[in-house]
Amino acid sequence: MNSKNTYTSLFSLIFIVVFSFTLQAQEIEKEQKKKKEKKFDASSAWLLAPVFTAQFPYGNMRDRFGYNSLFGLHISYKTDRNWLCGVEGNFLFGTQVKESYVITGIATSSNQYIGQNNNLIGVTPQEQGFNVKFTAGKIFPVHKNFPDAGILIMTSVGFLLHKIAINVRETSLPQLSKIYRQGYDRMTNGPVFSQFVGGTFMMRRRYASAYLGVTFDVAFTQGRRAYDFYSHAPLQDKRIDMFVGLKFAWIIPVFTQSSEKEFFYY
Repeated sequence: MNSKNTYTSLFSLIFIVVFSFTLQAQEIEKEQKKKKEKKFDASSAWLLAPVFTAQFPYGNMRDRFGYNSLFGLHISYKTDRNWLCGVEGNFLFGTQVKESYVITGIATSSNQYIGQNNNLIGVTPQEQGFNVKFTAGKIFPVHKNFPDAGILIMTSVGFLLHKIAINVRETSLPQLSKIYRQGYDRMTNGPVFSQFVGGTFMMRRRYASAYLGVTFDVAFTQGRRAYDFYSHAPLQDKRIDMFVGLKFAWIIPVFTQSSEKEFFYY
């Protein structure tokens, strides 16, 4: 009798222990199957973006210069509805100057220049300039998991200046001093309007954000020099300078608010 009660108690204890471990194992399995997912809504942010643009000239610009490049900085603010506004500035430079003949009138037959010490000096004109723009645009998301990324459309308006740069020490060539260069550099400036269409991608807490696309610029410029030494006349002609370029920017986003949400799935 005592032996039977002992076995019954032992089996009852074993059953309780096994049942408890089974329940615990089921809870652990349930926790392991539970998925936790983080999602984001679009949020406001300051965007700091170093910019590079490869440009090809059209219109009157193609008669004076060839391919050129832009390096600059774009600072903008993005709202939580993906609207953007900002300011952008770029330095323009290039090596393909088609009107380099403007200074050949004071060169030797070998296209060199007689220096102050009667030595021959070579001069290579270059293209230089800058632009400053106010920008506005919008991001159109294409995937719900990336609300800050998608198709980017931006419109800009600003100011463009370009000229033929003659980089030489005036102590070596007095005939090309800073004052005399103004008679050769054909400095031109005026308002510029730009349109950008491309894509952008932004990641939280990572520096893998950027935008890339095609840009089209048209500038209504005018020559600003009172006298051009090559043409022996004022050079204040009105021009339409156009560019088509491929633009890339690396974005450093600073989000001003957290839009992180957690979703649990069972």
